[in-house]
Amino acid sequence: MTHSRDAVPTPMRILDRAGATYAVATHRAIRTSDDVAALLDFPVTRSVKTLAFQGPPDTVVLAVLPGPARLDYRGLAEAVGTSRSRLRPADPAVLDALDMEPGGASPLTDADGVITVFDVAVAGMGPVYCGSGRNDRTLQVDGRDLLRLARNPREAPITRAAD
Repeated sequence: MTHSRDAVPTPMRILDRAGATYAVATHRAIRTSDDVAALLDFPVTRSVKTLAFQGPPDTVVLAVLPGPARLDYRGLAEAVGTSRSRLRPADPAVLDALDMEPGGASPLTDADGVITVFDVAVAGMGPVYCGSGRNDRTLQVDGRDLLRLARNPREAPITRAAD
């Protein structure tokens, strides 16, 4: 799948169809958490990150958690009813099939075979910053809207305490 720089990313189409309020920040491409801190003009504590995994056969698992938090892989595996060993980071082809770029993963997709697991904290965070599907745009949207509009959403404790 080829991404057109002029095309409206799928997450924005989902938000538009639902009549949800959101804002878009345009910036240089981001790919790492260091890029987020250096290039974006908002506190990382107001961000949520989306991590993509290949799960059980024909399933993509999107883990959505507060930006500074660390993922609890066991909690994520339990939330989708699989073992930790069956979850592996999604490769770029999987993101491409979701119409997403590395560094721009979003909790919102129209793709089949996706389970979106939100950490229990996300819905209560109010307005948050998250991926838009593209790595040069960030969305600001209410965490409750993300949960409401996500594909096969689940809430679970999927963060772990910092070491």
